Amino acid sequence: MKKLIIVLTAVLVLASLSACGNGEGSAAVVKTDSGNITKADFYNEMKKTYGDQVLQNLVFEKLLQDKYNVSGKAVDKKYNEVVKSFPSEQQFEQALAQNNLKKSQFKRQIKDSLMMTKAQQEGIKVSDKDLKDYFNKNANQLVELKASHILVQDKKTADNLVKQLKGGADFAELAKKNTIDTATKNAGGELGWFKQSTMVPEFSNAAMKLKVGQISSPVYSKTDGGYHIIKLEGKRDDYNSLKSSAKEAYLASKQKSQSEVMQKLIKEANIKVEDKDFKDLFNNASAAQ
Repeated sequence: MKKLIIVLTAVLVLASLSACGNGEGSAAVVKTDSGNITKADFYNEMKKTYGDQVLQNLVFEKLLQDKYNVSGKAVDKKYNEVVKSFPSEQQFEQALAQNNLKKSQFKRQIKDSLMMTKAQQEGIKVSDKDLKDYFNKNANQLVELKASHILVQDKKTADNLVKQLKGGADFAELAKKNTIDTATKNAGGELGWFKQSTMVPEFSNAAMKLKVGQISSPVYSKTDGGYHIIKLEGKRDDYNSLKSSAKEAYLASKQKSQSEVMQKLIKEANIKVEDKDFKDLFNNASAAQ
C-alpha cells in the first residue's frame, strides 16, 4: 500500500512539474541561506527516483482510458461501497489519513482499478448455472459477516467482560471503555461487513460458529495481541444475497493477468518514447506490473 501511495503521489507531482521546461524551472520550491531548490532540481530528482514507474503508470492509464474507460458514476458507486464497508464514515476518513491519501487520490486509484478489471475480464461470459456451481463450491469463502468486537490484552479482563455482557451490559459501551483496538473504539467495536478471509483465522472461525445476536467466549489471537470478544450482528450466506459477490469472485478467477493486458495494449498502441532516458522502458514494461 505504501509503495502504491508513493508512486501515485509521484505521478501527481511529476505531472504538475512537467511544465518546468517553459521557463518556470528556475522558480524556487524551497529557499535556504545555503541555496535554493528549484522546480527543475525537484523534477529531475523525482524523475531519477520514480521516473520509470511514473511514466509507465501514466502511459498505462492513458491506454486504459482509451479502450476501457469507466464513468464517474461507476467510480462514485465503488467509492461509496468502500465507505459503507467501514463502521462509520469517520473511520473511513481515518484510514485515508493513515495512508496519506486524499479522497481525490483514492478515487483515482479506484478508477484505475476498475479500468484494469474491465480489461482483464473482457470477453468472459457467465451463466446462472456457472454462478450457482461456483457458489456451491465456494460458499464458505463467499459468506459475509457483520460483527462487533472488544479486544483486550488478558484473559481475566476478557472473562470479566463476558460475565458483564451475560448480565445485560451494553456491548458498545463496554467496547468504548475497554477495547485496545483504536480503529473501532469510538464506534463501539463495530467492524461492519467482512469476508472471513479478511480476518485472522482465530477470529473468523469463531465468528462463523455464532448465531446472529450471539456473543463469543474470549478468543485468543497472537497476531492481534490479545483476546477478542465477538458479537455477530449479521450474516449473509444464501445465494440470492451473495449472487453479486459470487459473480465478482467468479470473474476474478477467470480474468487475464495484468501483465497479459498490458502486453496487449503496448503491442497495439504504437508507443514512441521521445525522452532518451526512457528509450527502452516499454520493451519490458509489462513485466514490471
